[in-house]
Amino acid sequence: MKQFFKILFACLSALVLFTLLIIISFLGAVAGSAKSDKAEVKNNSVLMIDLNEIMSEQGSENPLGAISGNSTSVLALKDVLRSLEAAKKDNKIQGVFIKLGASMNGWASLKEVREAIKSFKTTKKFVYAFGDIADQKTYYVATAANKIFLNPKGMMEFVGLSINGMFFKGALDKLDIQTEAFHCGKFKGAYEPYALEKFSEPNRYQLGEMLKDFYADFLLGAAEKSGKDTSTLSALAYNGAIRFPSDAVKNQLIDGVLFSDSVENLIKSKLGLKEGDKISWVTPEDYATSIPEKKSDKKIAILYADGTIYDGEGNEDIYSKTLTKTIRKIAKDDDIKAVVLRINSPGGSALASENIYHELMNLKRKKPIVVSMGNYAASGGYYMACAGDSVFAETNTITGSIGVVAVMFNITNMMKNKLGVTTDQVKTGPFADFPNMTRPMTDGERNWIQNYLDSTYVLFKSRVAKARRLPMDTVENLAQGHVYSGTLAKKLKLVDDIGDIQRALRSAAKLAKMDEYALVDYPEKIDPFEEFISSLSGKKREEVAVRRLLGDEYIIYQQIQKIRSQQNQIQTILPFVIEIR
Repeated sequence: MKQFFKILFACLSALVLFTLLIIISFLGAVAGSAKSDKAEVKNNSVLMIDLNEIMSEQGSENPLGAISGNSTSVLALKDVLRSLEAAKKDNKIQGVFIKLGASMNGWASLKEVREAIKSFKTTKKFVYAFGDIADQKTYYVATAANKIFLNPKGMMEFVGLSINGMFFKGALDKLDIQTEAFHCGKFKGAYEPYALEKFSEPNRYQLGEMLKDFYADFLLGAAEKSGKDTSTLSALAYNGAIRFPSDAVKNQLIDGVLFSDSVENLIKSKLGLKEGDKISWVTPEDYATSIPEKKSDKKIAILYADGTIYDGEGNEDIYSKTLTKTIRKIAKDDDIKAVVLRINSPGGSALASENIYHELMNLKRKKPIVVSMGNYAASGGYYMACAGDSVFAETNTITGSIGVVAVMFNITNMMKNKLGVTTDQVKTGPFADFPNMTRPMTDGERNWIQNYLDSTYVLFKSRVAKARRLPMDTVENLAQGHVYSGTLAKKLKLVDDIGDIQRALRSAAKLAKMDEYALVDYPEKIDPFEEFISSLSGKKREEVAVRRLLGDEYIIYQQIQKIRSQQNQIQTILPFVIEIR
């Protein structure tokens, strides 16, 4: 029997070792190919932009995703923009095809894509858009195309914009969970989902004002395409006049109704192909690998700050310690002459925001920093922007929200009434067990929290006053947790101008007195093997997968995750997930 087990364990050990060697060899081969592969772009190609795909700022590549069960890649917004810019001068790319549908991307990201398409169209190459359906986001981008077509039996959304809030007070009441909210600024509504059952009047007002700016931008795009004035278009949306693709054709919003094969035949005709020939499609992910990078000893770093702001370390979202290390690395690199800080963040931890700001100010003493705002640069995101020499936003960037909030949870009744669990404390002083979710707060603790919030709010406003060169009383009026569109933020001098990341790069080059420069991205890309290991618990791809699965219901999931991450913390964050659709 002993001999049997010896042979068995020897066989198992050999099998495990053999398997590990195969995996390591496979990982090495895939990692090597991931570094060296460049897409071959054929003559007479068409760049295909699928607006149904979720675009993150930097994107990610995971060639081993099939093994880990994750997506193999997340499309990068930067790759879409770089591809459109390079395709203007590339004789192999004859046109652009926009795939319409339902987009989960932010309005500012889509505006950058739209503007890049408009720029591409100046080359006189064709831009066609088609889909079975078109929501308002994808239609907004498509208004930059030469021709827009929809499936005759498809659908088109043209009804105006809305913001839907989700409130958890009723659910918390049913669970016997009590909340206490603290905030600075009458518009700072981050506590409202947990304390109210609907928007407060100040919050409803500010969201309505921001929605007007977004809608005005949307209508201008539709007016460019249709030739109709914005008041006529607004009336069409208000009356629900666009129900079917034929209604959109009748009102010049689109150019025609066709099935997909007919659209492909139109493109073939443009390319000089026969009906039986195949179109050579190329995606931004593939095309971006073929674009040669500029070489120069002088560099501009694009530092991406993408996601919610947290304390500590992590490779996903914005973690203060991790980002601080990256900032210090940039500061030490003498080849980097300027920095573009690309912010796409609704905010988060107040302490983390201050720590990041402090490190950015140290960097600013060595190199100019220009801020480019994406979909969000609000609350803690705006806090970081205060370190910039100049700040650019899109018209439909969500920004501002200068305020502080904390929501404290008390689960005493839930534990006792639902589970039969009680708690007790033995302590050396009144604050020894604070914060504590298992008992009601005392007046002393409430005063402590409010005083902390007040001091954080004053510090936040002082950062804004210094950055924007505004008196404190002016900042007080602009703050109050008020959320603004990029359009209004410019009028109020909270940003310097409207512009995309290319505008920010030109500004950074000017400040650094450079005509030629190379670009380098931070955080740096992780090695494919490390990417595989981290992908086993990778939050970003998990988020993309959940978002694809849940669609609009993803907001519910996101709100639940927010409750878990923010309980009993001081926050500089947006009221809730502002999803404009």
